[in-house]
Amino acid sequence: MKHLLLLIVICIPLFLAGCLSPNSVRVVNDMYQAALMEEEEKVASYFSEDFLEAHPIKELTHELAEDVRAMYGVNMMNITLIRDRELQDDYIESLGLSDEQEVYVITAQTDEREVMVWIVERGRSQYTILQGERYDFDTYHDIVLD
Repeated sequence: MKHLLLLIVICIPLFLAGCLSPNSVRVVNDMYQAALMEEEEKVASYFSEDFLEAHPIKELTHELAEDVRAMYGVNMMNITLIRDRELQDDYIESLGLSDEQEVYVITAQTDEREVMVWIVERGRSQYTILQGERYDFDTYHDIVLD
């Protein structure tokens, strides 16, 4: 009985963390999961056409899967939504997106020195990853964070 209670106590926070994650964070999380499983078609479904034109899906899937392996799993990548108030005004302007777009900035740690910053747009029927940029931590703090 104690083992069952311990299991429940451990699982509830993990379950709640997944349920309470914003959808934009889940999109990035699911994209990394699909890359790890080498599901190129599913990985491609998360990205905009413009992004895929600049990044061949085979190479993109391989790179994303390597990031997951380097961090020993998606759960260890610290995938996080960065709130608008945490972003530098210059960074928001540099994205070149229209004011009508509902976009989110999501970060994912890719190794002990780097972070990937994803720009995710909420569309009518789905979230789409528009941009992705890799930064070392110092540059990330200087350019992205306020």
